[in-house]
Amino acid sequence: MAVVIEPSLAKSLGLHLAILVLLVFGADFSSKPEMVTVSLQSEGQAPVEAVAVDEKLLNERVQQMQRERDAAKAAEEKRIRDLERRAAQAEQNRTAEEQRLKRVAEEKRKADAEAQKAKAAAAEAKKRQEQENAKAKQAEQARIAKEQERQKAEEAAKAAEQKRKAEQEAAEKAAAERERKAAEARQRAEQERAMQEQMAKEAQARAAARAQQAATEVQRYTALIRDAIQRNLLVDEGMRGKSCRINIRLASNGFVTRVGVISGDQTVCDATVRAVNRAGTLPVSADPDVYNQLKDINLTVSPEL
Repeated sequence: MAVVIEPSLAKSLGLHLAILVLLVFGADFSSKPEMVTVSLQSEGQAPVEAVAVDEKLLNERVQQMQRERDAAKAAEEKRIRDLERRAAQAEQNRTAEEQRLKRVAEEKRKADAEAQKAKAAAAEAKKRQEQENAKAKQAEQARIAKEQERQKAEEAAKAAEQKRKAEQEAAEKAAAERERKAAEARQRAEQERAMQEQMAKEAQARAAARAQQAATEVQRYTALIRDAIQRNLLVDEGMRGKSCRINIRLASNGFVTRVGVISGDQTVCDATVRAVNRAGTLPVSADPDVYNQLKDINLTVSPEL
């Protein structure tokens, strides 16, 4: 298959080919370069002739490549110097470390020797201390035995004293308890007497109040009974200034069980009896004390004209 190369592509290819030739063979560009001609021909096509290389552009490209090579060379030289410097530093560090290890080993040797001496001294000191401790222990045991005997004697004396005090306190407590109970009994008796007196006074006061209240209620219901009779009383002018005294007996619900004349004008008395019978039931209190005073009552009725 034939490949057709455009003129612009042919120009670029020719330029790069020329630069490659110059780099490979180290051409001298101080003199005016010759014209380089590159012919490209594909199968079945007419040859394409490359454009001549521009001298200024070629020089700039060559200079740029030279600078890049110089920079790469300088970077490589710097890398080598850095490697050499690090190697020298590593050697110094290794030497210093060897010296340090030697010092450490010497110091360890001296420390081990000192430790051995200290250990031997400590063992000797420990032995002497153990001997002294044994003597001190024997002395302490003797002292403890004496102290225990003394404590036993003190505890026995203390127990006897405590027993005496306990017995004395128990006797004093029993006496105080008896006195307390006697005082409480006297106080309860006094309180009971005072309470009885107070209750008697309160009962008297309540009875008086009750009697006063009952008397008031009797008066009120007496007035209500008289009013009920007056409402049912049929009067005339001939009754003016006359009256009748009657006796009425009432059931607990106020029902009239009996009405009787005690004294008075006959006309007024007849009218009064009729009025009571007409009423049939008269006002009465539900209070037993009040009812007991109203269940058998005497009234004087005077016609109101």
